[in-house]
Amino acid sequence: MTHLFIRSDATISMGTGHIMRCIALAQAWKKRGGVVTFISHCPNNKISNRIESEGFNFVKIDKIWPDIQDLKKTLKILNNFSYNKKNKASGSYNWVVLDGYHFTPDYQKNIKAAGFKLLIIDDNNHLDHYYADIILNQNIGSDHYPYSCSQDTAKLLGTKYVMLRSEFLMNKHIKKTSPATVKNILVMMGGSDPDNVTLKIVQAINKIDDSGFQFNIIVGPDNPNTTCLKDASQNQFSKINLVHNADMPEMMAWADLCLTAGGSSCWELCFTQVPFVTIVIAQNQMELASGLEKSGVSLNLGKQETLKQDDITHTILSLSCDIKKRAALKKAGIKIVDGKGTKRIIRHMLDSKLILRHAGVKDIKLLYEQANDRKVRLSSVNSSPILWEEHLHWFKKKLKNENSWIFIAENSIGDPIGQIRFDKKNDLFEISYSLDKRFRNLGLGKVLLEVGIKIIKTKIHEPVIMQGLIKHDNIASKISFENCGFTRLKNELDISSDANYFIYQLLIHPTKQLEKS
Repeated sequence: MTHLFIRSDATISMGTGHIMRCIALAQAWKKRGGVVTFISHCPNNKISNRIESEGFNFVKIDKIWPDIQDLKKTLKILNNFSYNKKNKASGSYNWVVLDGYHFTPDYQKNIKAAGFKLLIIDDNNHLDHYYADIILNQNIGSDHYPYSCSQDTAKLLGTKYVMLRSEFLMNKHIKKTSPATVKNILVMMGGSDPDNVTLKIVQAINKIDDSGFQFNIIVGPDNPNTTCLKDASQNQFSKINLVHNADMPEMMAWADLCLTAGGSSCWELCFTQVPFVTIVIAQNQMELASGLEKSGVSLNLGKQETLKQDDITHTILSLSCDIKKRAALKKAGIKIVDGKGTKRIIRHMLDSKLILRHAGVKDIKLLYEQANDRKVRLSSVNSSPILWEEHLHWFKKKLKNENSWIFIAENSIGDPIGQIRFDKKNDLFEISYSLDKRFRNLGLGKVLLEVGIKIIKTKIHEPVIMQGLIKHDNIASKISFENCGFTRLKNELDISSDANYFIYQLLIHPTKQLEKS
């Protein structure tokens, strides 16, 4: 798998949100076997330490764009890590991700001109033009943005592409039950909170004459206001804890209600099923906060500049005892964030243009390793391991058989992701396919079947039946076949004598003469 370079920054003024959501994408890339390097201006060592603790490379730069030193050093780093921009073994291109409002079209053009694939993470369509292979905007309503870009640019728009870090995807952190009344309230105003909105919230909390509440207030790694927050939290009825170096999934699992800035944390709260209220602490958060409120996902208290302490106090008290309203917010949040966003993004980066080529002698080892994968064996009619000598004899025989077709599936950058085989027996084509373990659970089974059938369909001269034999417990393959229009035979028509298998069939019609390529 190829190299992923992430160019993003974290400062007091811009916050840590860009970096943190990029970590989610980096985790998904690494899980697929790839290498990740962050290139960043990040004065706070806590952020760089976090990146390195994930097993990613971290390269620091001192100046940020529009300072020309940024671009010069970034290109130098990219070229030092890359071998002619391509992976020498596979001929596949490396990717660069840009996440930050300061990366102008000129900056983008220079990255593209250097020969890299480019993904731009955007929030508000603020540029005149985008020079990207992929534009990613995970926000509500982004599908209506008229992005100016090449007609070949893929646009991944909407909440189905929300990026969640792996620590949030664990089921234990999802708060599935709601208490009748709120006890635990979480407050988080971002990684830096330059305008010290947290202090206004603490002062509002101090007006609550109720010892039944407990507040955990997150103090981000770039927040310079610790001393005054500590002083303000001393005298009050409600219990306030200032939390540094927070385990955010654990904090959300603890919370019954949350007050949050209108940034990426909103998506994490949706997924962990915590009802929340947004406060806009930066202009670029206004659209997200408004969109969430219109969708019934949260309450929006508006811009922090005009927000009054009494409004915060009233919202906490009223929402804490309104279980129906909190349940409605929670239900709406579940609908828009399913936790599969990073998988979908990686698929588009690596697998959006799946290509089939005929297998040859050079693929014998590749097919042998795929066939002996543990999950492939468990899903096969014969689950016993395959010996090399058996595979060698079988493969040579298949290559000579004019009624057998074996295709290697590759993604758009040349990585082999699986194989599919068609064996013709009279008017029946038996189908067998498998995916490399790095590329499972991405919906590629359906894509592989569709592309394979399309190729075979152009080669037949009379109607034929496509048939797949699937184990009962192979849920993924059953879904893939059904999504491609296959129908499962009824028991009395099932030609398999083994009750552990289903037969799926599809009638297809020809488009031209059958040929053996």
